[in-house]
Amino acid sequence: KELVLCGMLIGSRRIVDGINHMTDLGSKGLAKERVEKDKAMFGGREIKGKTLAVIGLGHIGSSTAQDAAKLGMNTVGYDPGLSIESALKLPREIKLADSIVSAVSTADYISINIPYIKGEGGTHGIIGKDVISNMKPDAVLLNFARGELVDSEAMKEFLDHGNGKYVSDFPDDLLWDHKN
Repeated sequence: KELVLCGMLIGSRRIVDGINHMTDLGSKGLAKERVEKDKAMFGGREIKGKTLAVIGLGHIGSSTAQDAAKLGMNTVGYDPGLSIESALKLPREIKLADSIVSAVSTADYISINIPYIKGEGGTHGIIGKDVISNMKPDAVLLNFARGELVDSEAMKEFLDHGNGKYVSDFPDDLLWDHKN
C-alpha cells in the first residue's frame, strides 16, 4: 500500500522531474539561486477530494482504500470475489462498483490490486483498451501488482494522446521511458 500512496504523489506532483531538474542545476552550480523560482514548474494537484478506484479489495486493496479515505479521498472499489473479511476492513464511505469500467470512469487515480492469473478467464491484460478508454483523460493508473495486468499497447496509446500517467514498478519496453 505504501507504493500505491507514493505512486499517487509521484503522479500528482512531478516529483521525479523536479529532482532531475535540481540535480541538473546543482551540477551547474545554479541550484541555490533557482530553487524558489523553478518550484512552480513542478506543481500539481492535491489528492484530497480526488477519487481513487481500487481494483481488487483484498488485504492490500482494502488497506489502500482505508489510507486513501484518511487522506480525504473519495474511494470506489471493484472486486467480484470480495470476501466478508475484506469487506469488513473497507472504509464506510467506499462505493462499490459493479465493473472495472464503472469503477475507473470517475476516478482520478486507479490502483490495481489483483493477482495475475494466466490462461482463459485469467487476468492477463485485464486493464485493456476497453477499460483504459473509459478512464478520465487526466487519470493516473497505479500498477504495483503485476505488469501483465495492463495492456501495454493500449496504455501507450492513451499516454501518446497526452492523457494521464502510468506509475508502475514493472519494466515495460513500450512504456519505461514515456514522459507520462
